[in-house]
Amino acid sequence: MKSSVSMKGWAAVLLGFVLAGVCLAGETGKISGRVMDRRSGEALPQASVMIVGTELGAATDRNGYYAVLNMPIGEYSVETSMVGFQTMSVTGVRVQADQTARVDFRLEATAIAMPKVVVTAEKPMVSKEMVAARYTVRAEEMIHLPADRLSELVFFSAGVVKTESTFHVRGGRANEVDYLIDGVSVVDPLTGEFGIELSRGVADEVIFMPGGFSAEYGRAMSGVINLITVNPRQSFGAGYRMKSEEPMPLYYDFGYTDQGLQVHVPVARNFRTVFNVGLTTPDDWDPRLFTLPHKARQDYSLYGKGFYEVGGKLKIGLSGAASRTQFDRYKSAWKLRLDDYRSDLRAGNLGVGKITYMPNSRSYYRLTVSRFHTGKTGGIRKPGPIQFWQDFQFRDTSEYVDPGMDNNNPWGCPYEKYWSFYTYGTYDDFRRTRTRVWTGKLAANNQVTSTHQVSAGATGDLYSVTSERVRWPAWRPVVDTYAFTPNNLSLYVQDKIEYEGLFANLGLRYDRFAPNASYMDSIVRDSLGGLDTVRTPASSKSQVSPRLGVSFRITDWLFARANLGYYFQAPLFGVLYDNTVRPVRHRTVYGDSLRLVVGNPDLKPERTQSYELGLQGEVAKGLLLTANIWRKDVKDLIGSREVPALPQPYVTYINVDFAWLTGIEFIFDVRNDWLSTKFSYTYSRARGTSSYANEGYDRFLSQGDSSVPAKEYTLDFDQPHRAFVQIDMKMPEKVSGTGWLDAALNKTALHLLGYVGNGFPYTPPGGKGDLQTWNTRQGPMRSNVDVVITKGLKLGRLKLDLVAEVLNVLDIRDVLFVYPTGKPDDDGRRVEFSDFQRSGMLAMRYGDPGYNHRRDLNHDGYLTQFEEYYSTYLYHRASIDWVNNYGPPRRARLGIELGW
Repeated sequence: MKSSVSMKGWAAVLLGFVLAGVCLAGETGKISGRVMDRRSGEALPQASVMIVGTELGAATDRNGYYAVLNMPIGEYSVETSMVGFQTMSVTGVRVQADQTARVDFRLEATAIAMPKVVVTAEKPMVSKEMVAARYTVRAEEMIHLPADRLSELVFFSAGVVKTESTFHVRGGRANEVDYLIDGVSVVDPLTGEFGIELSRGVADEVIFMPGGFSAEYGRAMSGVINLITVNPRQSFGAGYRMKSEEPMPLYYDFGYTDQGLQVHVPVARNFRTVFNVGLTTPDDWDPRLFTLPHKARQDYSLYGKGFYEVGGKLKIGLSGAASRTQFDRYKSAWKLRLDDYRSDLRAGNLGVGKITYMPNSRSYYRLTVSRFHTGKTGGIRKPGPIQFWQDFQFRDTSEYVDPGMDNNNPWGCPYEKYWSFYTYGTYDDFRRTRTRVWTGKLAANNQVTSTHQVSAGATGDLYSVTSERVRWPAWRPVVDTYAFTPNNLSLYVQDKIEYEGLFANLGLRYDRFAPNASYMDSIVRDSLGGLDTVRTPASSKSQVSPRLGVSFRITDWLFARANLGYYFQAPLFGVLYDNTVRPVRHRTVYGDSLRLVVGNPDLKPERTQSYELGLQGEVAKGLLLTANIWRKDVKDLIGSREVPALPQPYVTYINVDFAWLTGIEFIFDVRNDWLSTKFSYTYSRARGTSSYANEGYDRFLSQGDSSVPAKEYTLDFDQPHRAFVQIDMKMPEKVSGTGWLDAALNKTALHLLGYVGNGFPYTPPGGKGDLQTWNTRQGPMRSNVDVVITKGLKLGRLKLDLVAEVLNVLDIRDVLFVYPTGKPDDDGRRVEFSDFQRSGMLAMRYGDPGYNHRRDLNHDGYLTQFEEYYSTYLYHRASIDWVNNYGPPRRARLGIELGW
């Protein structure tokens, strides 16, 4: 097998490291305000405003207004000076991506030189310019959030529903979320999975927008996650972090260990770099009630970044990132032959080059070129121990054996109706995919007036997608191999309006997607009597999407907001191209039952129309209340349906499904010097005609039905009620008055995170065939409480943080899945003793036909009716997957973070 990341890909990553990474962190904010005379209140034109420690600054206009665009996120000191006035500096000014930090100055006139006035910026609780819900997790918070991966940090936000394997934002499907690294998408357009996962130490901020995002963002209908990477420092620094379950007793240990190393290297005054390496190695990557075999995982990531300034106006740079994830899978049906079951390997790399020209503080122009590559392989790996530095090696499909079930099981059960475990053969599906995306983006941003910031951009994406899939290789091999080169063009323009009590984002986006393929129009017989297809070129699809968001003041402490947006998302390439290039007989039907879903390159993009209203206000000192109500109408969702045709029908994807999603969120945020508390409650409903694209095929067509009922029902991931609470308590300095105790408690913090919500809907006995019972029952309530304790120490320039983390501290048996009975350990089937009563001999002897020593429980050479019954009962009990139906028990981790 070839290496999971091509040599060219690794060369691009290493070149990015050598040349020092991205120039401007990908996402920036703005500092603006006014400079006025303290006594008269008049504007002061031509006052000098400088960002301390940088070469950025501005001069005020005739109205005393200034603006500094393209500010990397972080905390700054802003200083203003003018002849005849006292110099003033404001420290602790926090800049956030796509946001404005407002800093106003009132200078005191003076005839003689006076000492500089230094004040600390207040951190406002109300986000006045926020026209839609937006949540930010900063680096200093990540140390006490128990999330294994950066993308999991959004789980603590209102409007997010986490299922066993993925998450959903405000009722949308799992593939409706875009994941960005410094503004560059790293979602695999073939599968919808994240193509790169970076170490937690890379992040400076993780921004989550669950709706109402501006016209700059596309490829998403439900949410956007934007990872803003850490900026290089002006001085040398290094850090190491480690968190592990290994020191814990066996009951609390699932083999989890996470490590990271980061180094800041300032090569020159205008050339700074940062490098990061991360490694995560759990023994059980998806823990349930106890550790299960064949679930080991190894993740590593590399990242390099920096920027180089030329003359203060031109900035040029490159970035490099790479990650590799490989893991084994566990499935109950394969528990007797796990070495012959599936393993996965996902590898990706990203290179970004940027040129930014900033002629003045009020405008900048940026050209970005990126190359994103990701590949995934799924199949049976070669046996043997695995090391994190070695890629999985996969067995050739010629070694695959058709799987099956028989009485050669530990219980000797000979009754086919009870069989649940494979006893011979191997997993019979192999797939290798590769996706490469070249993206060019040209963007312009200009502060036209003090109230209007106009931005515009154009983005072109060139894709190269290849897939090789072999199914049933030992029986009747079906090979699906293809290569396509679709493309996408996007244009946007946006006006950010800022008045004293009114803020607005007005945007317009245009998307055009070209699949560059043809679709199956009909099936005909060729001259030899075989089956052939008539194909028609698929047309390009386009849409104009307006985005409008407004925030306005109601009172001095209360702001209201409204948001309307149209969103457009091209289909995943898998549903466009899978099974479209092989002969039709391999794609539609085997005998009377087995069918494959044929891709449809002529699919229309899925569309969402979103509405949101919100209130946010500081109802008391340090108490912030936020309320959001939203609705989404989702149209042209992709579903699988049978298409009547001669000489035979086939199953394909069609824009046939829809959903309507609605909800309300309440967030209470309390902040003071030593205690911060955030409580959120969400009530939402998700209804539609399918929960995922293949549902019609999986639940109906593959079972022999010829049609899919047009039925609106509660979607599989609907969770009406859910609440989160986060309590962060920092010990005040000298709280006890005793020296040694104060030293022990100083910089000690306790963090508690709790969650409670409904279980997910399920269908009672009767199945999907009974339209009136689809997902009409709700699973058991779910809950969890995590506790994290941190202790900070400082020894000279060395900063040390100790972390103790207890997950599921109450050891709650959280039910993740139930059978139609509503229970996690009862599938509704019964093994009755009466089924094994027979006439004639009451026992079979050794040597008799039907005798099996595995069923002879007392090994006396006689197989009684009771032993027949009880061995079958034990087999059935083993087939109930109760272990996977519960969440993990209490787990504990110890960690350390060193910084210098």
